[in-house]
Amino acid sequence: MSGNKYHIIIWIALTLVITGCGLFTRAQSPQEKPTPVAPPKEETAVVEQPRDTARKIVKDTVGKFAIDKTKKWNKKSIYSVCMVLPFSTDAGELEKLLAEENITGYQPLAAVEFYEGALMALDTLDSLHINLDIQVFNHFKDSSLTAALFSKPEIRNTDVIIGPVFNEGLKAASLVAQEEEIFLVSPLSPMHQFTDSNRYFMMANPPAVSQIEEMLSYAQDSFATANIICVYRTDKPIEAKLAQEFKDAFQHVNKGRMQLHETYTFSGISDALQAQGNYVFIASFDELYTNGLIRDLSKISRTTPLTLMGLPHILSFESVSIDYYENLHFTYPASYYIDRLAPKVRDFENAFAAKYETRPSDYACRGYDMMLYIGMMLNTYGPDLGASAASYNPAERYMLFPFHFAPVLDTDGNIDHMENTTIRILRFDQFRFEVVNQ
Repeated sequence: MSGNKYHIIIWIALTLVITGCGLFTRAQSPQEKPTPVAPPKEETAVVEQPRDTARKIVKDTVGKFAIDKTKKWNKKSIYSVCMVLPFSTDAGELEKLLAEENITGYQPLAAVEFYEGALMALDTLDSLHINLDIQVFNHFKDSSLTAALFSKPEIRNTDVIIGPVFNEGLKAASLVAQEEEIFLVSPLSPMHQFTDSNRYFMMANPPAVSQIEEMLSYAQDSFATANIICVYRTDKPIEAKLAQEFKDAFQHVNKGRMQLHETYTFSGISDALQAQGNYVFIASFDELYTNGLIRDLSKISRTTPLTLMGLPHILSFESVSIDYYENLHFTYPASYYIDRLAPKVRDFENAFAAKYETRPSDYACRGYDMMLYIGMMLNTYGPDLGASAASYNPAERYMLFPFHFAPVLDTDGNIDHMENTTIRILRFDQFRFEVVNQ
């Protein structure tokens, strides 16, 4: 399994909101092991459905949602942070790769690289005289070991928990976080459905629907009467699921002037195209099906302006020509994106390479940003990360990618969870991707 293929598999597992995040071990030893639907009609009728009001993100107003506190939230001179990561998953993957003689020069081992990035952040925090008490635990995908892990007093008495990454573990951890009033940061999973109105649960990786909302907002800002076409096959459950999330997102962001069509063939797309403002979203993971659609769309784009929208997994399809992406200006959302040409990113890469003799992966960058954010927010505002989330982020000048958390409210107006709202929209133009929503 090559490094690129591994990244693709991980991204798909995360973005699709399927159960689990696959992760991939070097570093200091962690503490003890704890632990039938009918085919769609060919015609492309406009979809007009009521707005989804069950999910509302409230930005910049976190402070007004007071937390019912039963413990003291005073500032301290030193804060404790527990990291719960699946190092054994990394070990298992490495052993498998060695057996297959499939080790490349760049083979991501996500848990360790995330941890190494966090260690780099601790060096930065130390230089700023910010001290954290860090404890690291190895997490196994085993319910009994997970229960034993989260019964440990050092976890139940910590200020912040980072991890686990698997949804089963996050479910157990979220219960502890709610009971003990500890902020729990989910670093990679885009799921929150296993929590029940838990204001202590913080998602660093926003769910697919939020990412799609941002992409649709960009389309609407670019062309107020955008003509949106969602392409999927209802007899393919995974496509129907993603298409439903796309339609939910459309309902949430549409100001009433965009139109949404549904189809599953190229002829259906052609019938729905207008003279301008066309955006086509392909909700499929089938390379043959997707490549055929993109090829035909590329041809028709010579006479009819249109933009191809999708999720990053499409970039893994080797049969899709890069010229198609250029012709269609492929546009997609990224829940984490860093500009490798930015000076502070280059400085971080050089420092990381000097320490670990390898180039940092996105996992290392995520670990660095996450620990920086938590450390500086705790030091500046105290342990109540929910109350301070809307405040100025003092770590932003050092971070490679800024986190900005906001509460997501349920239908009763209560905080269901906290969610990172920083999402970049990337557009392929002049044979390179550029951020278009800053």
